[in-house]
Amino acid sequence: MSFDPWYAVLLAGLVIPVLLLVGGARDVLAYIAAYFFLFGFGPVVSYLLGGSIYFGTNTALIDRAALGLLLAFAGVLAGGLLVRQRRDLTGAGSAGGAGSAGGAGGAGGAGGAGGAGGATHRFPLLPVVLVALTLYATTILVLGGTGFLAGTKIDRIGVAGPGHYDYLLFEMFACALYFMANGSGAGRFTYRLNFVVYVAYCLSTGERDFVFVLFSIILHRELARGGSFARPAGYGIALLLGATAIFNLRGGGTTGTTQVLNQGSVLFVDTWVMTHVPAVDPFTHGATYWQAVVNLVPGHAQPPLAQWLVDRYAPGSASGYGFSLTGEAYLNYGLWGIPVLFAGLTVVHRLLINRLDRAPVYAYASVLFTVAWMYGFRGESAGLLKTCVYGLVFYGVLRLVSVRSVSVRSVSVHSVSVRSEEEVTARCVSS
Repeated sequence: MSFDPWYAVLLAGLVIPVLLLVGGARDVLAYIAAYFFLFGFGPVVSYLLGGSIYFGTNTALIDRAALGLLLAFAGVLAGGLLVRQRRDLTGAGSAGGAGSAGGAGGAGGAGGAGGAGGATHRFPLLPVVLVALTLYATTILVLGGTGFLAGTKIDRIGVAGPGHYDYLLFEMFACALYFMANGSGAGRFTYRLNFVVYVAYCLSTGERDFVFVLFSIILHRELARGGSFARPAGYGIALLLGATAIFNLRGGGTTGTTQVLNQGSVLFVDTWVMTHVPAVDPFTHGATYWQAVVNLVPGHAQPPLAQWLVDRYAPGSASGYGFSLTGEAYLNYGLWGIPVLFAGLTVVHRLLINRLDRAPVYAYASVLFTVAWMYGFRGESAGLLKTCVYGLVFYGVLRLVSVRSVSVRSVSVHSVSVRSEEEVTARCVSS
């Protein structure tokens, strides 16, 4: 099948302005789509312009891989048009709602979960968790010392120790608590301190996870504040350049247009999968998605697709190539599975963000899902699902040990009522 990749680039690129035209300049999905466009089509554009691309990419199948990416964008557009982002997600109401979910002003404390009657929930465990993560990362950085200043990314991760990936996962959970932590002085201080140490840890180990986390937080913060999205767009460009610099520092080379376009290995993964499926390996018909569910059960870990790729492409290699959601969808159902998957993920994203001001759990889940989706674009469903499900368990523990309290205004009203009854009783007795 012959398909000009330039058509895919053009049509997929048009999805972003269409989303902005239909949903307005504050449509978060448009900015996420821009991220997908860069990491998906960047290498395609680099190849078409005569630049270098990821080693091992099957150039004979770039047209098919580009078509698969275009179908992913078609799914995003379909899901985005089916479920629109709420236009009234602006102003202090959203920010306050996300932080206190209906509570009066800042009465929610360290992340309030307000109720109709003025009831709120304080989360005393939140600062404790943030401090614990800060101390862990600080200890690793101090003990690692100069070991983080040289060597490859794999060498630095070795210095960080066996808890490296677990720490990064917990940081995704912790950073998604932005709105909850913003409700109190202790929450804000410990959150910011933890985030600074988290960034320092990522830089020391050559990880770029904080880029996705920070971009998600910026988008949600500006949406809740009702501010202009010109700033998030500017921040996005700065984060892109920063991510490129980190990529070059850990792999050598200089920052340039080719390096900016070659972020990630989605094109390599997609062309490799399309080369071997179904010619060598058959379609799995949803098996990897079922394995992602089974993987959630303790003691039933399933081999990741990233390892499956390494075992077939470079057996025994210590390097990893990641995977891709588009490649996994093709592995299961071929090209038609790609738009279905991305339409479904888009609808989930919309449903969460449209409830941003309803309760803290939605604000938390929306931030976390955005991070997991952006990160998972270059990964697989098992990682995305694990992040979201375990993240909700993490939130559930914080919520379980929260303290129910009553807002100041409710106490005042109650006090007045009690005082009035006492006065009436006293008068009756005296008379």
